[in-house]
Amino acid sequence: MKKQVMKVPVCFIMILALVSTCVLRNEVNIQAASKGKKIIMNQSKITLTPGSEYKLKVKKVNPSKLGKAVTYKSNKKKVATVSKQGVVKGKKAGKAKIVIVSKKNKRIKTTVTVTVQEYKKEKKKPSYTVNPPVPQKTENPVVPIVTPEPPKHSPEPSKEPVNDIETFDCLSEMYFDIITKEFSAMINAGTVNRIAIDLSDSISLSVSDKQILAGLIAEKYGKETVQKTKDELKEEGSIVEDDTYGFVFQGGVFIKIHQTEKDSSGFSFRISCVVNGLNANGFDRCKAFVNQDNKWYYKLDGKFLS
Repeated sequence: MKKQVMKVPVCFIMILALVSTCVLRNEVNIQAASKGKKIIMNQSKITLTPGSEYKLKVKKVNPSKLGKAVTYKSNKKKVATVSKQGVVKGKKAGKAKIVIVSKKNKRIKTTVTVTVQEYKKEKKKPSYTVNPPVPQKTENPVVPIVTPEPPKHSPEPSKEPVNDIETFDCLSEMYFDIITKEFSAMINAGTVNRIAIDLSDSISLSVSDKQILAGLIAEKYGKETVQKTKDELKEEGSIVEDDTYGFVFQGGVFIKIHQTEKDSSGFSFRISCVVNGLNANGFDRCKAFVNQDNKWYYKLDGKFLS
C-alpha cells in the first residue's frame, strides 16, 4: 500500500510538468509568430494647431498579405479627432493618441502621438532711427578774412532712405505674412469656404512648420484648411474640369508654394493663389533671405494676374 500511495504524487507531478512544458512552448510559438507583425505609418508623432489637419498614411504592414486596410480612433476627441480616412484635426491644446488597428488582424496595431499647441506669435520690437547729434553753435564766431575764389560745385551727399525691412523668426511666419497681404481678397470672397495649400515642394519647411502655417491660416480666416496637392483635390472631386475656366476649385482657393533654387543667402520660390483657371494671383520670381541673426525676410517679384 505504501508503494502505491507514493506513486500517485509522482505521476501527478510528471503530468503537471508535461502540461507546463506544452503551455510554455505555445507561448513561445505565439510570441515568435507575433514578432515582426506591425503597422508602419508615415509619421509616428505630429504637431498641430487648433483647426489644422494632417493626413496619416499607412506605409507598410507586416505581414503584407494583411493589406493596408486599417481603422483609426482617437483616445481624446476633445484634443484631436480622426476620420475614417486618417485625417487628424487639432481641436484644442493638449496631447492625444491615434490608435491604428489592422482590419484583418485586431492584434496588429500601432499608435501616433498628436500634440496640439496654441501658436503664439511673438511681438516684434519697433525699430528706431537715432538722429545724429546736432553741433553746438559758437557765440560770436570770428570770421577770418579770405580772398574770394570762384565758387566750386560741391553737391551735398544724397541721403538714402532707411529701409525698415520686416523680419520673421521662421519661414511659417514669413509665408503667412505674404498670404495675408497678397491673397486675403481672394480668400475672403463669399464663395470661398475652404482653403487648400500645397507645400509638397517647400523643402525648407519641416513637417511641424507646414502644420503651423496651415493652423495660422485656419485661425486667421476661420475656414477649413487642408494640406493637399492639386492632384489629390482632383481625385476627391473638389477640383473639376470646366469648358469655360479650364478647371474650377469648387467652393475654395488653392495656394501653392514651390521652392526652386537655393544658395548661401537663402532660396528662390514661387507662390500663387488660384480659384479657377482664369482667376489666379501670384509671384513667380521671389527670394527668401536669412540675415546674420537667423531672421528671414523676403522680396516678391514677377507678379501675375489672370
